[in-house]
Amino acid sequence: MQKWTVVDTKIAYQSKYMSVFNDTIKLPNKSIISYARVKLKDFCSVLPITENKKIVMIEIYRYPVNYISLEIPSGYVKQGEKPRDCALRELEEETGYKARRLTSFGWFYPWTRSTRRAHLFIAKNLTEGRQKTEPTEQIKIKLLSIEEARNKLETGKIKHAPTIIALQKFLLTRARAL
Repeated sequence: MQKWTVVDTKIAYQSKYMSVFNDTIKLPNKSIISYARVKLKDFCSVLPITENKKIVMIEIYRYPVNYISLEIPSGYVKQGEKPRDCALRELEEETGYKARRLTSFGWFYPWTRSTRRAHLFIAKNLTEGRQKTEPTEQIKIKLLSIEEARNKLETGKIKHAPTIIALQKFLLTRARAL
């Protein structure tokens, strides 16, 4: 396969959270196309598991879809921040929990029109604390057994893609360990 060549790029929209570009691209067959590309901040999602095997999840209101979503804690990686540090920060901000053990669970591209990476972590050895939510966050903490989380996943009650991926990876890994 041959790579595409960028002939020109223009910013169509820019905000604190995203930039949208309109690129002019020369394909390997020499044809020219216009391609919309989006630059979004990387983010982390954390699958926290308590000592008694409960998964710490949150219910959070998602404005764009007007929906109360069941998710694992997630948030943007700040400029200069390492994904691991972001995961620890977001876990504490959204749930109040602190993790003494954090393990990377890999990363993925959530959208192919963007270079954004979604980093996944598993948090264990948790201690409870206080939430530090932002003014735009309405969050309720939910503790689910592994079976309850599996049921929510299987019945389509979880719509948040990073949560779906993290739970599926966890359940597959756990199944292999049996």
